[in-house]
Amino acid sequence: MIAEYQRTLKMPEAEEIFDLLVYRPLAFLFVKFIYRTPITPNQVTILSAIAGLVAAWMFSLGAATALIWGALWYAIANVLDCADGQLARLQQSGTLLGRVVDGVADYISGVAIFLGIGAGLAASGTSARWLVAAAGISSALHAMFFDHYQSEFISTVRAEQNFLEREVKQFSDEIEKLRQSGGSGFRIAILSVYVRYLGLQKFSSTKHSNAAIDPILYKMKNAMMIRFWSFLGPTTNRTLLISCALVGNVQVYLWCIIVAGNVWLLISYLLQRRIHRKLGSAASIIQETAIVK
Repeated sequence: MIAEYQRTLKMPEAEEIFDLLVYRPLAFLFVKFIYRTPITPNQVTILSAIAGLVAAWMFSLGAATALIWGALWYAIANVLDCADGQLARLQQSGTLLGRVVDGVADYISGVAIFLGIGAGLAASGTSARWLVAAAGISSALHAMFFDHYQSEFISTVRAEQNFLEREVKQFSDEIEKLRQSGGSGFRIAILSVYVRYLGLQKFSSTKHSNAAIDPILYKMKNAMMIRFWSFLGPTTNRTLLISCALVGNVQVYLWCIIVAGNVWLLISYLLQRRIHRKLGSAASIIQETAIVK
């Protein structure tokens, strides 16, 4: 059972703390329950999105009881968001489209959550549009940076260099294949959006794309750094909102995302850039030595 659970994880060192302690174990129990049914990972993704939209609607009501229900529904949404990937890894049924659908579903429910928070604050007599907008943009930025550095950590430790270039090529090839075979325009559009998203991630990278870095050295130097990045991940973000909603004060959540979250992002980025510079210099020295030999 433990070995099976571990196969459903991306990489424990790169997972968020709250995922490892709470959400993924619960998601694994759900996955075991549905594993032999016709339910697919994409259907679980849709269930997660629905739960997120219900949570957003609850937040929009603004009442204390509604906030508690919103928190519970958002926790369910996060469990299901973990479950779709775990089910795909356990069944080995993951697809490129499935990965994109998961991201789109997260984006839709995330936008709905902030719209719901804004409506709920307005209903309770608090005008905080700029606060909600700033927190929403910050939250999206935090998720993008975490997604990038988590993927980079996993791929580099697994000796899969230049993961962004590989991802772009893989999705671009799939788009071209669909176009040549007269595939679904919807699928092409969804995959194209993801390719553009990968392009945005390149701007957040501090790593030299051509530097061949030793996986063991990279893991040793970035073990603490990936933990830093994990506190900007979507699950940590959602858990903070759930906690604040349970005590009836979502404004605390908004301020934490804007102030503490962005300060943490800046510090993490500067530390990561410093580590990558050192690793890049070490890789250059090794390459130059190999050429001389």
